[in-house]
Amino acid sequence: MAQTKLDLAKTALVTIDLQENILHPQPLVPHAVDDVVATNNQLADHLKNTAALITLVGVNVSDVHRLSAIDEHQDERTIDRTQEDITQVLDVAHDVDAQNVIQVTKHNPGAFFGTDLDLQLRRHGIDTIILTGVSTSNGVYATALDAYQSAYRLIVVADACSDRNVENHEFIMNRLMPRIGEVTTLAELLPRL
Repeated sequence: MAQTKLDLAKTALVTIDLQENILHPQPLVPHAVDDVVATNNQLADHLKNTAALITLVGVNVSDVHRLSAIDEHQDERTIDRTQEDITQVLDVAHDVDAQNVIQVTKHNPGAFFGTDLDLQLRRHGIDTIILTGVSTSNGVYATALDAYQSAYRLIVVADACSDRNVENHEFIMNRLMPRIGEVTTLAELLPRL
């Protein structure tokens, strides 16, 4: 079945936690770090300087660590010093010519709670979110649930997401995400943009 073209003026790409200190500590599966970054770069490049909004969401990891009790053997000051870097890895984050890019810092697994993401999207007239990032079972899924509960149309690009555990990724993409949105691939999505 042919999918209709998306109205880019009402569409936002929302990338979750594509930052140095999240991507590199441990391997990602089923899509390796370089593949996830390349797929996200291709999607962002396709949307750069269009009517779509590109939203790069990064997490302040030290704040998320504070959601649960810190291990008594861990030095909190070390977490603060090493985990606060929110350097985005996507090329569009450093492209001074990109006119349709915003950045949001989150302090929880999901990108909506405690941020101005919903306000930014609504001010731009967004009703459709293309969601990507890591990890599938944490930040991506938490954001997907919030988007669904906030009545956004949700499109998740499976090959632009990855996790530390392949079973978690597959279960969420195959069983949970289809209940709250559309799951697609970059190759299937690009002709609709």
